[in-house]
Parts: sequence; C-alpha cells; structure tokens
Amino acid sequence: MAVEIRSAPSSRFPAFSGNWKPQRLDDFFSSSRAKGSEGLPTLSVTLNQGLVNRDDLARKQETNLTAKEHLLVRDSDIAYNMMRMWQGAFGRATYNGIVSPAYVVLRAKKGVDTRFFEYAFRKERSIYLFWAYSYGLTNDRLRLYANDFCRIPFSAPTFPEQRKIAIFLTAVDQRIQQLIKKKALLEDYKKGVMQQLFNQAIRFKDANGKDFPDWEENEFELIAEKSKAKHNPTKSEEEWECVELESLSQNTGNLLETFSSSKQKSIKNKFSAGEVLFGKLRPYLRKFLHADFNGVCSSEIWVLNGKTVTNHFLFQLIQTHKFNQAANVSSGSKMPRADWDFLSSVPFHHPASPDEQNKVADFLSAIDRKIESVATQITETQTFKKGLLQQMFI
Repeated sequence: MAVEIRSAPSSRFPAFSGNWKPQRLDDFFSSSRAKGSEGLPTLSVTLNQGLVNRDDLARKQETNLTAKEHLLVRDSDIAYNMMRMWQGAFGRATYNGIVSPAYVVLRAKKGVDTRFFEYAFRKERSIYLFWAYSYGLTNDRLRLYANDFCRIPFSAPTFPEQRKIAIFLTAVDQRIQQLIKKKALLEDYKKGVMQQLFNQAIRFKDANGKDFPDWEENEFELIAEKSKAKHNPTKSEEEWECVELESLSQNTGNLLETFSSSKQKSIKNKFSAGEVLFGKLRPYLRKFLHADFNGVCSSEIWVLNGKTVTNHFLFQLIQTHKFNQAANVSSGSKMPRADWDFLSSVPFHHPASPDEQNKVADFLSAIDRKIESVATQITETQTFKKGLLQQMFI
C-alpha cells in the first residue's frame, strides 16, 4: 500500500496557507568543514537529546585529536554524527564549539530557522530518510555523508512559518523542562524532609498540642513481618491481579501494570490491600508499593506488614536512606537479593504513637502526591508535543 505524503500539515497557524514546496535539504543547508580553535568546548550528541558539552580531559586523551583537527560549530548550526544520524544523533548548537571530524556540520542558508529543522528532523519520516540515504552493509556500519544528506527530498514552509512553529514548540519544551525541574526540586525536598523527620529534628504535636512520646528503636523484625501466604496458579482456579518486578516503577511507589495470575506458572506471594510490597531482587532499583487491592506478586517481592508501626508509616520507612543501605547488603553478585536475616536485625527508630506514625506518613504522602501530579503533567505535555509534531509537519 502506498504511503500518503501530505503537501501541507493538518494543523497550521491562521496566517499561513498553501502547500509546502518540495525541495532538497541542500536548498536549506550547506556543510562546513571549517576547523575549530583552542579554547572552544568540545560538543557531542546523545541520542534524541541534542548537542552536549563533553569538553573534558579524559575525552580529549581518548580521541587523541587536537582542537584544530576538530570542526567548528557555530551558534545555531546543526551537527550530526555520520554513523548515528539515522538513530537521531544530531543537535542544534546554542553556542560556538567544536566537534569530531566524524560529524557533519550543517550551516543554514538565508531564510532558514534551524530550530524548525531540529524539530522536523526528529519526525519518524525524517529518521527513515536518513537511514535510506545512508551507506553501509549493516546498520552498525551505516554512514550518512554530507553529499547524500543534501540530496534528501524535504519540504518546508516559508521562513515566517518556520519561525512561528519553532517558537511555539520551543515554548512547549521550556514548559516540559520547567516541570522536570519542579519535580526534581520536590523530590529533593522530600529527601531533606524525610531525613529530618527520621532524625527527629522535626516533630509533630498531638491533637491537644502536646508532645508525642519519645521515639523507640527496634530491630526491623520487631517493627515489621514478612507474610508467608502463597498462591500456586497451577493448582488453583482463582484469578488474581499479579504484580511482577517489572510492574513496579523505580523509586516512585507507582504501579505500572499487572498481569493475570492464571497465566503464571511459578508460586506467588499473596497480598491484601494495605500491605507493603518491596522488591528484594536488585534492591538498589528501589521498587516498592503500598497495595490498594488484593492480589499476588512475584516471589522476588516481599509482602510486609507493620507490627509496631502502621503500614502507612512502614511504606515511608522502607524509602529511607538507612533502609536502602540495609537492603543492599545482599547475597549474590550477578543477581543480588536483599538478605532478610541481615535486614531483620538492623535497628530503626520509629514513633511510639500510631498517631505520630500516621502524621509523619500523611505529611510525606502529601509530597508524594504533588510529585505524582507534576509527573502526570510532564507526561501529558510530552504527549501534547508528540501530537503537535504529527500535526504541524508533513
């Protein structure tokens, strides 16, 4: 079936109309082999993340190239790695720098907004064209030379529309970066507050405004216990939602997906709503969940219940730095697992009063909800941007 190629995008700003003129990339760019000079930062690309500063001594020694053997990249130039362009290894410079001779430096001609083309080059159709015009017997040997890049057919709007699209998408990207920064700040704030709460530098008052009793210190086996309830899917007709390690996101407490227990073959641990799950395999991944439903999970996941603490508090305790350190004293090297015998003997401080336990957990859970809200905004804005790239380009 033939693929329909549009002559104009499906979504445009009101001031613009008409078809985009079919051209070639050499109508927009010329390649430059101008040499760099001492003192400029060395730039390279990471996939789909643009040009980054890699100007460090170790990298210079690794390449054995002097600055004068590198190519000059000027502000607003686009540079790409000849061997990885078809994977998205390119970026737009925002300041002068130098790149390896294995790169192609593209300099815009008059009436070209390189910000527009940086977005246009990220589209799936563009990546396919970069692959189709590359030379090599296998994908790992493909190279897109400057002359072949220039032959690629490409349609673009007039300069004013290029600029309008670029400004709009740049604003969307800035919004995404602001949200990412906000999420990181909230995560750092939680770490700081959690440390002060568990060090008892911050304390809560009871309902009458009085101090709660002093915190207690107990070994973990006195604080929480590990459930022994099992489920054999090969001998039971009961069907449960099954949580595997890949079901849990890292370091967030979020559930990504569940599976049907009826399709499993191995013995599972059973859990109930309110219990706390912690992934013991590769504990450095920090996979945990406060379950809100009854189900089963991988035998590589502990099902925990508080004995002297509420499960609400326990869920926050297992996220502390001290618990993480103890869980990572593991057995095995290739497949490290948290050692229950060791962990159960590690002492932890905790509030003696369940009311204070819940106040601590409520406070930290409120921060978690803010972090999750921002994470949702990031995902929604990224999805919005993806839709724009489909609608505003051809």
